[in-house]
Amino acid sequence: MALHPVRSTRRSELLLLLAVLLWSTTFAIMKKSLGSISPALLVLIRFAIASAVVYMLFRQRIAFSWRNLLKGLAIGIPEYIGFMLQVTGLTMTTASKSAFITGLCVVVAPILSFLFLRENRSWKVVLALILAVDGLWIISFGFTLRVGGMGMGDFLTLLSALAFSVQVLMIHLFSDRDSFYATTFFQLLAVAMCSLVYALTTKQTLVVNPVSWPSLLYLAIFTTVITLLLQNRFQHDVTVAQASVIYSLEPVFASLLAVLFIGEHMGPAVLVGGILMFVASAIS
Repeated sequence: MALHPVRSTRRSELLLLLAVLLWSTTFAIMKKSLGSISPALLVLIRFAIASAVVYMLFRQRIAFSWRNLLKGLAIGIPEYIGFMLQVTGLTMTTASKSAFITGLCVVVAPILSFLFLRENRSWKVVLALILAVDGLWIISFGFTLRVGGMGMGDFLTLLSALAFSVQVLMIHLFSDRDSFYATTFFQLLAVAMCSLVYALTTKQTLVVNPVSWPSLLYLAIFTTVITLLLQNRFQHDVTVAQASVIYSLEPVFASLLAVLFIGEHMGPAVLVGGILMFVASAIS
């Protein structure tokens, strides 16, 4: 019986890793899609489809109540802010900088959890966070301390990392095993509605270029519905710090997928950085 919690935690970590693996496919797809669709419309359509899919599949498990609505808003609003800032920043910065700056939530989220949830910080968790940040840096910038100046795209991406850190904290506070279907639905709906309000306020076109639909469907179903259901259900089984280290593996998986499927060369920086981040995940 004593081993059961350990097995449960390991299973949750593996399923969160699956979510990260799916997330790692989004960067190249979004970058390509932004050539034919605006950031606001991309976020709107992606989350509108995702919320509709979750409702159709799990409507019998979705209880319409003020409690569930407020929990979904608490998670969905920082997620909307994060996605809008990240997608907009992606049009004005490099892939390496975007990956590293977004990954800084690996540091911010544990700090927030310590301040607001009073989660204990062991030496292993601190070591894992240090290794994860080092790995992110090496993957993004190589074996150098030079980064270059911070442009507007970098600044927007930094703000997105802060928003995603708040989202991770909100999931820990408001999502639970009994109502995660409802929480996920209202979270997705909140992001879609915020995107719609922004698009209407700024008078953006709501017409989708037909070439964008395959990418939008993939983003909505595989990297939004599946990943957020996994995140809302299984993040509770680990600490915020452990979840942050797991989420920091996204650029590692993205690099591996680029090597496997589009023939990119894996340099020593990606290899060393990836090893550091996998070690960080293992010891956290």
